[in-house]
This record gives sequence, C-alpha cells and structure tokens, in this order.
Amino acid sequence: MEIIISVVIAVALLHLGINLRKKVSDIAKNGVQTEGVVFDTVQNNSVQSSANYPIIRFVTLEKVRITEKYNISAVPGYLKKGQKVTVIYNADNPREFFVKSKIIGVVPGLVIALAIIILIVDACKILQIKL
Repeated sequence: MEIIISVVIAVALLHLGINLRKKVSDIAKNGVQTEGVVFDTVQNNSVQSSANYPIIRFVTLEKVRITEKYNISAVPGYLKKGQKVTVIYNADNPREFFVKSKIIGVVPGLVIALAIIILIVDACKILQIKL
C-alpha cells in the first residue's frame, strides 16, 4: 500500500513539474517583462505547510496594477517585503506571471528529478532489486 501512495505522489510531482516548466516556458517566450515589488508576504494557512508566499505588485503596459500572491513559496529571506523584482507576465492574463530568477529555471527540473527518483526507487522495491 505504501508503494502505491509513493507512486501516486511521484506521478503528481512529475505532472506538477512538467506543467510548471511548460507554463514558465510559454510565459517566457510570449510574456511581457516589467519591474515589480514584493508588496507583502503571507503565510500558508495549511496545517501541513508553513510556507511563506510573496505578494507581488506590478503595473502592466496597459497601466493596470496587479497585486497577486505568487504561486511559488519563497525560501525564507529570498524575497523580502519592499524588494524590487523583475516580473514576466502573460499579456493575455497578467495574473499569470513569474518572478525572473535563477531559481525559477531550476525548480521545475528539481521537481521532475525528484519524481523520477521516487519512481525508480518504487520500481526497484516492486521488482525486489536492491540498490
């Protein structure tokens, strides 16, 4: 039963990583770059996580002010209130954006790699192969 749960988690992580990579890639190709600011940070209200999420504020080319919770939690101290950031947003839906950084290019790959490692370990357990 634990292997089934582990496989489900790995598949979910793989799906998440692939979708995140595609979304970032699509926005990076066709998006609009602007300057933004970390307006605030909020803590996740979930019992399972105490992650902090930055609230990002930026102005679109059409002069629309967007203030939105960033969908990727911040490593403590990485994004601080008042910090200026480079934002790349979807021109058709400015609420779809990401903060340009080295981390955003690495995170999807790390999630995918973690999922693959979990799947390999699970396959070895199922096939009773010792690592």
